[in-house]
Amino acid sequence: MDSSVTGGNESAAFIYYALNELDKQCSIWPVRGGITETKPGYYVGPKRIESYSLHIVKEGFLRVEWDAGSATLSEGDIFCLFPMRTYTYYAIEGEAPPKMSWIVIDGPLAADMVALTGIKMEYPFLHGKWTKEAGLALHDLLHSMRGAHKENAIVRSLDMQGLLYRYFAALCRTTPKLFAMEPADWVEQSKSYIRQHASEGITVEQAARAAGMNRTYYSVAFAKKAGMPPSDFITQVRMDAAKRLLAETEASITEIAYTTGYSSLYAFTRTFKNRLSVSPTSYREAIRNEGTSVDLF
Repeated sequence: MDSSVTGGNESAAFIYYALNELDKQCSIWPVRGGITETKPGYYVGPKRIESYSLHIVKEGFLRVEWDAGSATLSEGDIFCLFPMRTYTYYAIEGEAPPKMSWIVIDGPLAADMVALTGIKMEYPFLHGKWTKEAGLALHDLLHSMRGAHKENAIVRSLDMQGLLYRYFAALCRTTPKLFAMEPADWVEQSKSYIRQHASEGITVEQAARAAGMNRTYYSVAFAKKAGMPPSDFITQVRMDAAKRLLAETEASITEIAYTTGYSSLYAFTRTFKNRLSVSPTSYREAIRNEGTSVDLF
């Protein structure tokens, strides 16, 4: 739903998004957005809002004040109103009044998404971080919100999620890394990558490439931090999956071999027996006939 305000020191178009049940199951959703063109004497606040409001200064100058400080913003700058914090912002006397586009968001991960852009509650702005890509993303987001009532509710929600993530991706593209990753961090990320793709037959070379390292350095550093070479970790993940399938399903040994990323039944059974000192068939029989715990193997 749209509305507009004209008069005083601003002309503004407001777009309100009608939240549905599928939106509420997502991590982030739009609340409202719009475009504001101001005149000399424009002044807002002090005020508080209930969600996160991201503003882009497209033209002119703006002064923003909050409980911990203030900043002067101009074309290309971004600022965010954080929930239930007091803000005042206004046109600067003697300077061109601002023209702004803005979007208000909410949801369980709204705070995390804002944090990824580099904007902090203590310093709720970024200088010169607006890009053409971000502008196009916001334009499409507002356009979709404007016509949302014409869409099927499911299509509308899915489309809105894609547009929101595209918008934040554009904002984050110009943001330097916020956290220096420690070696242990990339190792955990690499382990997660391996767990996700081990059944697809990934190699150490592929895992190294995903981590952004050459294979030699990756293998040495991984082994140092994880306590085993990446090749062994890949095998461990595959064997764990194989044990679950043997214990919990009726899948054939051949099917399990291919399901866990092996190119042949022979390669799978040889690896399984070398690792567990028992064949896959004997393992399944022991589990089912004797009630032996999987952890004993």
